[in-house]
Amino acid sequence: MQHTSCTEDRIQHALDRCLDGLRQSPTAAHQWDVLMCSAGQAMNRWSLEELVKRDPENFIILLQQILRKTKEVQERCQYELVAPLAIMFTSTLLQMPYCPPEMELLEKAIKVFRCFLTWPEPYCSVCRNLLSTLQQEIKAPGISFQRLVKEEQDLDSTSQSTKTMTVLLMNPSELPSDFLCVAEQLCCIQHSEKETYITLIKHAFQSTLGTKYPVCSIHAALQGKSVDELGEIFTMVSGVSETAAAMSDPRKGRSHMIQELETLRERLSIFSANRRNSDGMLQTLPIPTARCHMFQWDKDNFDVLNTLLEDEPDTMTTSGCTKEDEDEVDIEDDEGHDTLSLASESYAPSFNSGVDSDFFEDSDDSISSPKSARSPARLSQHLYRLLRKPKRSLYRAKSLGNTETKDFLVVREIRSNSLPHHVQLRSPEPFSGPQNQTVRQVCFRRRPILSTDEDSMNTTLRVVVFGADHVAGKVARAYNSLRQKESACPNLTRVFKLQFYFVPVKRDSAAGQTDLSSQSPKGTSLLNDISLTGTEDSTNDIAHLLGMLDPWYKRNTLSLLNLPTNVVCQQTSKTESDSYDSSYEQRLPILADLVLYYCRYAARPALIQLYQAELTLAGGERRTEVFVHSLELGHTAGTRAIKAMGTASKRFGIDGDREAVPLQVDVMYNRVVISGRRQWKRETKLCTSMTLTKACKNPEELDSQLECLQLSMTEVLKRQSGKSKKGYNMQLSLTEVKVDKVQISGAADTTFAVCLDQDEKKILQSVVRCDISVCSKPDSSSDWRQRRAEMSAQIQPLHPTFCTLLCLPIVTFSGALP
Repeated sequence: MQHTSCTEDRIQHALDRCLDGLRQSPTAAHQWDVLMCSAGQAMNRWSLEELVKRDPENFIILLQQILRKTKEVQERCQYELVAPLAIMFTSTLLQMPYCPPEMELLEKAIKVFRCFLTWPEPYCSVCRNLLSTLQQEIKAPGISFQRLVKEEQDLDSTSQSTKTMTVLLMNPSELPSDFLCVAEQLCCIQHSEKETYITLIKHAFQSTLGTKYPVCSIHAALQGKSVDELGEIFTMVSGVSETAAAMSDPRKGRSHMIQELETLRERLSIFSANRRNSDGMLQTLPIPTARCHMFQWDKDNFDVLNTLLEDEPDTMTTSGCTKEDEDEVDIEDDEGHDTLSLASESYAPSFNSGVDSDFFEDSDDSISSPKSARSPARLSQHLYRLLRKPKRSLYRAKSLGNTETKDFLVVREIRSNSLPHHVQLRSPEPFSGPQNQTVRQVCFRRRPILSTDEDSMNTTLRVVVFGADHVAGKVARAYNSLRQKESACPNLTRVFKLQFYFVPVKRDSAAGQTDLSSQSPKGTSLLNDISLTGTEDSTNDIAHLLGMLDPWYKRNTLSLLNLPTNVVCQQTSKTESDSYDSSYEQRLPILADLVLYYCRYAARPALIQLYQAELTLAGGERRTEVFVHSLELGHTAGTRAIKAMGTASKRFGIDGDREAVPLQVDVMYNRVVISGRRQWKRETKLCTSMTLTKACKNPEELDSQLECLQLSMTEVLKRQSGKSKKGYNMQLSLTEVKVDKVQISGAADTTFAVCLDQDEKKILQSVVRCDISVCSKPDSSSDWRQRRAEMSAQIQPLHPTFCTLLCLPIVTFSGALP
């Protein structure tokens, strides 16, 4: 009893350490680095799991402690701890060897977590998923383990089977070599079908019958079977589990599992445990390592993923685009004036419906939205083709939202703190000046889904990207490129349900950093004696944003930034315990464990707003680029271009802002204020550089009404110039203002360089004009007038222009907290 009490205290203390600090949040920019997770906190969750693995009884203790803590959280309304506790309960239950039914532990958990169904998103959804798992585990013990391993190991070859593939995208030239070694080690692990079948069958017996039949006896009975025989046995076991889980009565479901497994036990000649020795002890069976693939990646596209289609059996019939497919899919218009999605019209009547979330979950606009120019006859032909294809007809008909179809698809989706939660009326042309305010723009928040029908996708593709903010920018541009390609000709999205994961990694910085945070009350700081020598090679602001939106992401993924490489990449020792089956387990470094934990238990995307820059070059060429974190203009962008030359940059030298040649530019921007009123301002500036950065460093900047960019202008107030020597900027000032739309034009034939997301490979020279705004797909007012008569009489906005905001969905554990 004393040993048990000591163990309970250790587990309780370890659990409290896991949750410590999750409710803290920075209050100012200068506290950013101070309040990041410490290295000790980052290891707490991993250390707790290692402690629990030593004894199967520890799993019960941990579940009990989680329930105790959850009750406290409910009483104290500690919102930030709900998702971590639910996820920890899920992961512990998944690895648990056996849960005695007489303890009614899962029934107690249902009563505890059911109370959170009345809480706001994402807490109710996270708990709803857990409740569904608990109900199935009561009827079919171990079914979560069975499904996860079956999907990750691709054991079921039937056409209706589901599987999960994990892809690691890494750039060897920017990541520590130890990271690459861990990734290669992770991808080299391949469990044989035989050992995986044996593990799953043993797990099914133990999770249902406990210690009645020793695991060693089950193993011995299965070891002599062939792979085909084991496959047949597992198929039967899996079918029994699924049948039991589908039953409405929990008792009947569990009885069905016991009866069928007893029948199988007799067939396999498995004998009962001998209570006089240790044969009857529980054994912890570790989850087999997920199959992973690694690709070298440094492009602004995801073309490298097309190689995975070669391994998919159905791609031969779906890899090409027929003319009928082209008719079914709308190609994105180059001018960006895609017509209004009829699914968005279906949302219009619900302004006062009391719906908690104002997000749509629908297929991508350009995939699901018909062109308004289509005639009724062509639309009828389009619907006929959909109804002719049973697999896609239901979803496509709903997502089209045709006024003749009564069943509109309106799905409540998670809130995002990186997006506004209310419909805002804005000028449709951000650079037409403040005088044109007769036309309004209504932006609908919808998460673009990269699939013609995500619900019917059998294969989930986890795309895990490693890097800093410049890599996040590559992901954003690759995502946008993928949307456009798949809209024209679906390829990857016909086979895979894509999910994007982001693992932050520090990028080596050779440039000096200068603190420019001091400001005067008017937002302008005088820099008379400070040399502005350069900027960071790449920050990790996007990862920090995800950490503020999701504390569990901060603790388990963002924490990698604080751990020394030699710690996270070193080989861990095997668990020393007689009750832990390490026969087929290949111990991995902590980094691999953190990545797999992130992929398995993170399930909800946080929506990160994308921005677009419409660039006009000196020759008249116009280009539209997408960025997610920052846009640098002038001297800062030129400096990055020089640094990208490597050793050749020494011939050019790198001047600071004091020696930089200033640019005369005309700037017009819309300032973001709390009141929501428009504050257009036009100025002519003499600047060395200008930077637009996503405002995401402080919690107050996550206000749903204030999605904006931080505009920083390094202005020359006094310049010394002479015929005999190089000009010198004697007095500089840094002005910072929050904006949502900006137009920058070079005055008097001035050209400048532009760099996107701190990426040296994304620098454009000789730019004469740059228009920056949130990335959206607006609908022209003329299209609205054509369709306005079709809408109900009570919906008569004042000449609105509808658009869909384009966001990058990065998977986190809970999604964005409200």
